[in-house]
Amino acid sequence: MGEEWTRRCLVRADRRAVGFVGLAVLSFAVLWLVSVWIGSKWVFVLIPLCIEFAVPGLRHFVCRRKVRRLAEDYAWHPVSVSFVPGRTRIGRQAYLETEGSDRTFLRLPEMPERAREDVRRTGKLWLAGPDDRGRTAVLTPETPFVTLGRVVIR
Repeated sequence: MGEEWTRRCLVRADRRAVGFVGLAVLSFAVLWLVSVWIGSKWVFVLIPLCIEFAVPGLRHFVCRRKVRRLAEDYAWHPVSVSFVPGRTRIGRQAYLETEGSDRTFLRLPEMPERAREDVRRTGKLWLAGPDDRGRTAVLTPETPFVTLGRVVIR
C-alpha cells in the first residue's frame, strides 16, 4: 500500500465523517423546527438520535491524527483475517482474527458493509502497527476504507 492509496482512503473517510456530522446538525435543526411548529419541547427527547448520527464522524476526526501517525511510523503489511464467529457484528464494531494468532483479535470500532464485503471476499487487510498500546491503522485493499483498530487479547 502506497501513500497515494492511504491519502485516498483518508480523503474518503473525511468526506464520510463530514456527512455524518452534517446529518446530525440537520436532524437537530429539523427537531428544533418541529418543536417550534408544534409548540412542544418533547421532541427534544430525540436528541440522542442526533448524537448517534454524529458519533462516527466525531470518532474519525478524533482518531485521524493517530491513523496518520501510525501510517507514517510503520510500514503497511498485509494480514489474512477472518471474522470471529459469533462476534462478526456487535453494534458497529467488528472483530477479526488474524491468521496464525492464538489469543488476539483485531477490534474495529466502525466498519461499513462495503468494507466487510471486501474483507469477506479477499480475506485480507493491510495494517500499519500495532504500536505499544495495541493501536493499529487498518486499510482495506480494494475498497477505500481506513480506520483505527486495536489489537485485543481474548
